Amino acid sequence: MPPITPPAESAGPMEVVPPGMEDSTPLGVPEDLSSGPESVPMGEYGDYHALHQSNCDMWGCQPALTASSGTWLRRGWWYTEIEAVVLNRMWKRDDMTLGQDSGSTRKLLLKRSDPGAAGNVRLTLGRFLFRDVENRDHTIEFTAFGGGESTQDDTLTSSTDGQTLFVPTGISDFNPAFDGAESMVVDYDSRFNSFEVNYRVKERLRRDRMMLTPGGEWVRTTNEGLTKQFLFGLRYFDLVDTLDWSATNISTFANEDGNYHVVTNNDMFGVQLGCSLLYERDRWNVELMGKGGPYINDVKAKSRFTITNDEDSSYSVNNRDTTLSFIGEMQLVGRYHLRPNISLKAGWQMMYVSAVAIAPDQLNFSPDEGRFPYTGDPFYNGGIFGLECYW
Repeated sequence: MPPITPPAESAGPMEVVPPGMEDSTPLGVPEDLSSGPESVPMGEYGDYHALHQSNCDMWGCQPALTASSGTWLRRGWWYTEIEAVVLNRMWKRDDMTLGQDSGSTRKLLLKRSDPGAAGNVRLTLGRFLFRDVENRDHTIEFTAFGGGESTQDDTLTSSTDGQTLFVPTGISDFNPAFDGAESMVVDYDSRFNSFEVNYRVKERLRRDRMMLTPGGEWVRTTNEGLTKQFLFGLRYFDLVDTLDWSATNISTFANEDGNYHVVTNNDMFGVQLGCSLLYERDRWNVELMGKGGPYINDVKAKSRFTITNDEDSSYSVNNRDTTLSFIGEMQLVGRYHLRPNISLKAGWQMMYVSAVAIAPDQLNFSPDEGRFPYTGDPFYNGGIFGLECYW
């Protein structure tokens, strides 16, 4: 039997209230902005308890626990989100060969397409500002994201215990390198930290429906459907790469040991725009979100090449430049509302960063300063698990 809708009633005064606090004191909106009166309870547990005392069979004819957009969704002045984000990082499709063994087919590799996952933490603190005449909530929020580090390492030793290792010319560019080494070890780490401030506008669901229960009582329930959110903000994003490559017993440098250390730093600051589309029900919702924008990138690359007991062959290179970068993100997230102010969330995230300097691209065994590459475009994707709270 379809829901029975009561006759429409005359309009009454509308109140401007924080999310989910429709019973709070009016905040002074003019009386000519109106909505229909509420002549029934707002869907709290009291409605259910009243039905529970009736003669209806518990599992036969009683309705589900009532919920409404006023009592279950986004209820409070403040909100916080705590998320664990596990991201896998890739920066090119094929692996990067740093060293080879002339006596075998073994190689010293960096896996550019699958370097491993890193666990990150994202914290958001937001404040409700006001609700406009179009029934949209305006909020401002601060988000910190990062803390994880993608790492990988590899080792290559001579198959004959001799000086049979060499560096491909695509890396050394015919400069003196670790050719004739007995062993090589490489460690590569990459991390990022992000801080952003966003102004967000959130649509609310349409006015709740009135439904007649088998016990003859009208109750208020959520009118599920699609809503949109928009954001505008400022963001700082710091991406740091560190690569350490060492070799032992190098014949090119009189059987000495060597080390090649590279650090790149990308300090990006810019603006971002975003939009979300949500399908909302009384106890759960699904959200598709995308955001992105241009960033001014202060790019720095520092390289240090050292040979034990050979200062003439050692050198340091410092490069710096400014370029325009881009950062884009997309998320698909589902939420389940445990309580009026607590929700669990899980989903998938992708992030793309363009025009940045990454450490492996700086390897050239050259002491010359000047032009250096900052054309890296790392891509991140992985899972999201978190908790949202309102108060």
